[in-house]
Amino acid sequence: MKIESVNSVYRALFAVTFVHNAYAMPNYNFFSQGMSIKPDEKTAALFRDLRIDYRFYNDTLICVLGCKPANPPAPEPKTPAKQIADPTVLRFLLKCRDDFFDKTYTVATEKKVYQFSNTIDNVAGNVFLTAPVESFAAANSYDAGTIVKNGGKLYSAVKPVAVGSAIADITHWKKLTVVEQVVNNADLQDEAAVQPDEKCFGVIDIHKVGTTNNIYKILNAADALIQPPASFIIKFLSKF
Repeated sequence: MKIESVNSVYRALFAVTFVHNAYAMPNYNFFSQGMSIKPDEKTAALFRDLRIDYRFYNDTLICVLGCKPANPPAPEPKTPAKQIADPTVLRFLLKCRDDFFDKTYTVATEKKVYQFSNTIDNVAGNVFLTAPVESFAAANSYDAGTIVKNGGKLYSAVKPVAVGSAIADITHWKKLTVVEQVVNNADLQDEAAVQPDEKCFGVIDIHKVGTTNNIYKILNAADALIQPPASFIIKFLSKF
């Protein structure tokens, strides 16, 4: 009987940290109590086949990959134990508790979902998976809870906003803080376009190829793991 040796180890492929002041305590972050994360059905199957696993605890999602030396006996660099095809997208589904919306400036609707991806380019001190904050346009309509920017400030729609509304209309808009990179209207997409396989608040799509900025890559041009691994941020604006 032939016995195959297993010489692969697990290394971090990427990490996503969630920033939300309402869940942050001096010595502990309990964001994971407000949000659950899991791979969708297709991604879960890929994980089983490609020796990929994930963990979500406190405020951080970490994805790890079974890997092996690219040029043994040299220990580095390391490549995936099983080749990851081009293109491959790893999708995670985000689901939140009802009280998440009480703490957060976000939209709660069954017709739209948030989509976060490493194919955008929004590096502002951190590497964000959220798109740059969208500028207010009177020609657009907006869902209650969404965030836009105008004149160096963030604004949140306090109720659905019809085309033609002015940002100065305090019955529809609330002025918040100075502009910072947070989950905003640019991240909000029609559910029919995103097509999650379950009802959810949002998705995180991590692409192997198709990034517009090398800092968003999870593997280098030789398909070797990047050290240190990619580290992304999703920041929510707290109501507190």
